Amino acid sequence: MIKKLVGLSVLALTVSIATSLPADASNRTRVCKPATVGVFSNRIHVRCESINGQGYTEDIKYYAMKLDDSPQVQATLQLLLMAKANNRELSINFDESDYNSIPGCQGSNCRRLRWASMR
Repeated sequence: MIKKLVGLSVLALTVSIATSLPADASNRTRVCKPATVGVFSNRIHVRCESINGQGYTEDIKYYAMKLDDSPQVQATLQLLLMAKANNRELSINFDESDYNSIPGCQGSNCRRLRWASMR
């Protein structure tokens, strides 16, 4: 009986861990308090303040979106500027492995911004 309960507990834990993992490991979300917001000829970007105790926020500070006529870029820029002006935090989603698709985004400190939302 005890072996059966232990087996069921291990199975439940395994299912719980498996269902909590993101489908795409490169898809990450973090808290971002905008330090700077920039608009360039080829991209918009935000530099997020570092978060104590979270090392990756020290290394990757810039999150960028390719500048085009997309309504998402315009809306994202407005949201970034509003958060900066009002000293508010955002949730931002980024592609941990993608910096090549954004002109001017460096692999050492920048990632492609997928979306942002106000906290």
